[in-house]
Amino acid sequence: METPPSRKRQRQPQRQPTTLMSLGDDMLAEILRRLPSLPSLARAAFACPQLRSVASSVANGFISPAPLLGYFISVVGGDIPSFHRALLLSDRDVAGVVRRGDFQLADFEDYGWRLMDCRLGLLLLTSDRCLTVFDPLSGSRLRIPHCMSKGGGGKSSFHCFLPACDDVTSFRVLCLESTGGGRVRPHVYSSGTGEWRPHSLAPKGIRPPRKGDQHSFHHYLPMHAGARIYWKTSEEMLTLLDVGSMKFSHVALPDKICRYSSYAIGDMEDGTTCIVAVSNITTYHKLDMRVWFLKEEDGLSSWERQWRGDASHMLADRIRVAKVCDVTAGVVLLSTGFKNKGLRYIAFSLKDTLREGTTKLADFFTSAGWVHPYFMAWPRPSLLKAAGSTENASTSESEQEDAAGSNKKKQI
Repeated sequence: METPPSRKRQRQPQRQPTTLMSLGDDMLAEILRRLPSLPSLARAAFACPQLRSVASSVANGFISPAPLLGYFISVVGGDIPSFHRALLLSDRDVAGVVRRGDFQLADFEDYGWRLMDCRLGLLLLTSDRCLTVFDPLSGSRLRIPHCMSKGGGGKSSFHCFLPACDDVTSFRVLCLESTGGGRVRPHVYSSGTGEWRPHSLAPKGIRPPRKGDQHSFHHYLPMHAGARIYWKTSEEMLTLLDVGSMKFSHVALPDKICRYSSYAIGDMEDGTTCIVAVSNITTYHKLDMRVWFLKEEDGLSSWERQWRGDASHMLADRIRVAKVCDVTAGVVLLSTGFKNKGLRYIAFSLKDTLREGTTKLADFFTSAGWVHPYFMAWPRPSLLKAAGSTENASTSESEQEDAAGSNKKKQI
């Protein structure tokens, strides 16, 4: 019996392993949408550029508020700002984002940087050389030339971010120029064009914020609320800039705010404009705190008081001097007295105060500088160089982001 001829085994082509990155952007987006929170999405996005791009497209589907990661402190004397991590940072994903980022500004050289604003997940720093927008989560930055008026006779009063516009990938910076005639002219820098654009002069009587010393600087910082920017110009009035129309006006304060009260205007988590004011009642050793919401109907605005109570239990060592420094996304920041040559800062949730009728301490620390709360915004504006900008308009270092991230090899 003849044996059948032997058959040679044919090698099967080796199958390529299926990886997460080989699934395609549509499938990756579907996976990222199932993550439990915005911080978990941000943490996953740092794994590679492809996930970062996909995560930005699905971030709007998360309804959780941007978490408070901590506080940047602009130190007196022009040193590089430091960072104080929020004490109640128990979320592992949020903690992973903080570990991944450059919150100590390690790549900055000491050129006398001063932190002007902290908004949209970005920092706005200024020095004698230029302005710099820095993203501590990715470590990317964008250098912006100082605003120069055509006549060259004006002086820049202050700089701050403008509220987010429809395009979440871009940002804008406001500069107020004080002209020789005592008038104010706003200039706006757009990351989309990479250029400064001048606007019409403000009406007579509109003055820019004054500059304060290291202990009163918070009193003169611009205050953000909705699509408006406020600053203090007198004991009874606020100056308002409507960002949409770039129109200036004066806003009256609530009647119950006296000249001895410290207050700040800001917003709640849902964007409601509010005022938080405190005053010391030395006779009864109380810290009187009041909260107003801005109500707008039929083109008319009014302040409605929402709560009043005693917040003295948050003060230690019989300190009765307190100032409201900032109100952002419902987080109130107070400063009290002096301790170890610095101010003692206290933070608490305004939402919990209105719901439970009492203030609960959420964070505290001591600092000798000016404090800016930092919230993790996602998606954040891009710091890529504007396509239509000239070489002199802005210089971007964000192209180094991927290389810097791979060199650091930080564990998320």
